[in-house]
Amino acid sequence: MARILLTGFEPFGQNSDNVSQIILAGIETSIVVSDPWKKQRGKSSEFNPVTVEIEKQLLTVDEPGSLTVANRILEGENWDAIIHMGLCEVCESVRFETRAQNILDMRIPDNTGRQVKNQLIGEHHLWCNPSTVAAMSYPELESIEISTDAGTYLCNETYFRTLDARSQNTILEDLPICFIHFPRATKHSIESSIVCLKEVIARLLFKPVINVAGALIIEGSRFLLARRNSESEMPGFWEFPGGKIERNESARSAISRELMEEFGVVFDAVKVVAKHYHEYPKFCINLNLVQVLGDTIQIFDNKLLWSSHDEVSWFSNLEGVKIAPADEQLALLIISQISAK
Repeated sequence: MARILLTGFEPFGQNSDNVSQIILAGIETSIVVSDPWKKQRGKSSEFNPVTVEIEKQLLTVDEPGSLTVANRILEGENWDAIIHMGLCEVCESVRFETRAQNILDMRIPDNTGRQVKNQLIGEHHLWCNPSTVAAMSYPELESIEISTDAGTYLCNETYFRTLDARSQNTILEDLPICFIHFPRATKHSIESSIVCLKEVIARLLFKPVINVAGALIIEGSRFLLARRNSESEMPGFWEFPGGKIERNESARSAISRELMEEFGVVFDAVKVVAKHYHEYPKFCINLNLVQVLGDTIQIFDNKLLWSSHDEVSWFSNLEGVKIAPADEQLALLIISQISAK
């Protein structure tokens, strides 16, 4: 069982209602969600459906309302996820906000008459966890737009204060906190919005599966690996060069794009030669190893074009190599195949 805190807002300004309040009232207090990555995970790992108990809280459109959840966090309360909802008066689609801006610049007064203009809330912008962004992004939900602009009104202030409260408690650093902006019901029905909300809830409660393409570049009895630079996730680890497979991409087209983006080189993708599923603590990887052909000298000569790595080298074994866990099994497979020739 999982516990989620779900919030919405009262009407504000010239609005006679607030779609977030209507959604809050309309969704059940207990739902069952299934693993949205079941197909991608395959038989490698199976997760049972989760019963979700939803605690609903309607927030006032004023400063005390923006602090309600933050204060509850600071008082020691905890959930498996927190989802804030709000009305976006100009949106055409549902927006998943990944960033709370460090600014309060109110176009209209809140419901107590407060109207703050161009004022910082804290020290810098705050973001939801990378794993939360990954859960919404790979693959993207067709009905939801990923956004970095939560506005500068009460929605943004509330989001900021909640994320800031979480940052003050290291125990809660992995707590998923997000904000969803819903358009008016005339643009996106309440029923459809509730369906979107349930999709988000499911993605927050299961580890995301990210489809990745890696390049297999062989020269004689050795193969090429690249070391992730200090600005990348998992810096210092060696891996098959490549990256995430985007929506509507094949593994072959993804690896061609990634090699151009990461090294500025053009390689021909031949075929997928192996696949491996690996679970990290916060996400899972489906690694598709793609054999590619091209001029490897270009990679070494174009170091100024490298975007994600600081070293590239040839290997015939993994002795002393700090290899990414998701890549290790396939690297050992390639070594055994090369050795058998």
